[in-house]
Amino acid sequence: MRLLYIIYFLLFCCFIGNGQKLLRGIVIDEQNNKPIANASVFLNTTSLGTVTNSEGNFEFAIPNGMYELIVSSIGYTTYHQTINTDKIQDFVTIKLKLKTLVMETVIIEPYEKDGWEKWGNFFLEKFIGTSSNAKNCKIENIGVIHFRNSKKNNELTAIADEPLIIVNKALGYTIQYQLENFTYNFNTYYLVYAGYPFFQLMKGNSHKQKHWDKSRSEAYFGSMLHFMRSVYLNKILEENFEVRSLQKIPNYEKQRVKAAFTSNQHRVKRSDGTIIVSTINKDTANYYESILNQPDYKDVVGKNLLTGDSAAYAVDSTTAGLDFSNYLRIIYKNKLAPLQYRQRFPKSSTAMMSDIILINQRPVEIHANGSYYIPTNLLSLGYWAWSETIAMMLPFDYAPPKH
Repeated sequence: MRLLYIIYFLLFCCFIGNGQKLLRGIVIDEQNNKPIANASVFLNTTSLGTVTNSEGNFEFAIPNGMYELIVSSIGYTTYHQTINTDKIQDFVTIKLKLKTLVMETVIIEPYEKDGWEKWGNFFLEKFIGTSSNAKNCKIENIGVIHFRNSKKNNELTAIADEPLIIVNKALGYTIQYQLENFTYNFNTYYLVYAGYPFFQLMKGNSHKQKHWDKSRSEAYFGSMLHFMRSVYLNKILEENFEVRSLQKIPNYEKQRVKAAFTSNQHRVKRSDGTIIVSTINKDTANYYESILNQPDYKDVVGKNLLTGDSAAYAVDSTTAGLDFSNYLRIIYKNKLAPLQYRQRFPKSSTAMMSDIILINQRPVEIHANGSYYIPTNLLSLGYWAWSETIAMMLPFDYAPPKH
């Protein structure tokens, strides 16, 4: 077993600098160079952005740091580019491509007829979630969502014609979500969805604002956003995370029993035409049943707590790399998992316990605001697999109360 390794780690004192830079530019059609009005221009997963005016121009202030700039407009493919305020240009020109031109060479399967009636609740459960917040989170324009169910791959995909408008009354945000990918594999039970959310603060009286502040704080502490910021600052212990190495050892006895159970069944046709199944003796059957109820894997958890600098290293002056073998088991100590999670998964730990694995065995790069790249390289199991949904999502420019 290759243990977690460390080259070195730089402690960064804050995740947003005091200064700001003005981002100015124009959005035009790539084909005819005409300006595109009302295009959304924003920093991915933040509340920082604007829309272009009638001449396609835009400008807004952004804090110092590294971000992913997103530009979207109905009928055009989404534009995205990493920007660094230290190297920002005085004026940027962004060209958008028409979707029809991009899709001409792509063979597309037909949409599911009555797709929302078939898959709407399933989509909401996986995308919005089943937390208490999800009950107060609504997609305003479900009509733009279409579904394809590939029987060949046993996968469900969802596509949106335009940005989803999501009203999250639990956390006090209206979210414009540019859905780029939603895929659920029914064989592996793996869900992958990706997109570009833009957060707008909802308006409300002081009572509502106080309620939203409390709900946001509750969603933040123990979240993956909280954990990534803690790793970046090398403060996972101080932020009340327990991190240990983890190996998942296959349950070979369960695999053997499955094979034996199948091979020991015999179908017999009686004279009256009915089918009976004779199987193994009672004692063996009871043993088989007990084994088949066991997990597919045995978790071997490391005894020693890991610190941030034993799971991460400095990539450069503004980026940390998270790299590890096998899995990490992460427990947030300050509170138990919500009741909704414990009711849905009664055999799971009552703790906020999550396992993460690097799918492609490549490190992810963590930035000061808690964002990490490439997000699809990191797979979550356990609590975060349930909690990291739209209803619990916070923008990267969210600042929690001091505690």
